[in-house]
Amino acid sequence: MRWKVVFYEGRFLVCRKTWHSPEWMGIDKKDIRLLAINGQNQAVEVYADCSTKELANKLLFHKR
Repeated sequence: MRWKVVFYEGRFLVCRKTWHSPEWMGIDKKDIRLLAINGQNQAVEVYADCSTKELANKLLFHKR
């Protein structure tokens, strides 16, 4: 899955879709969140939770 920046509830998230459920969060040390995107719940793995788009884009560049 491809990493991308998503604006969600006032924050910029560097994330990608995942098949994991939030129960995996403590097992694999991953930040798994369920987000309502376009009316559907999507499970995403969050790499970074940023307050600015510029910071999110910098982190996305380093993640690729």
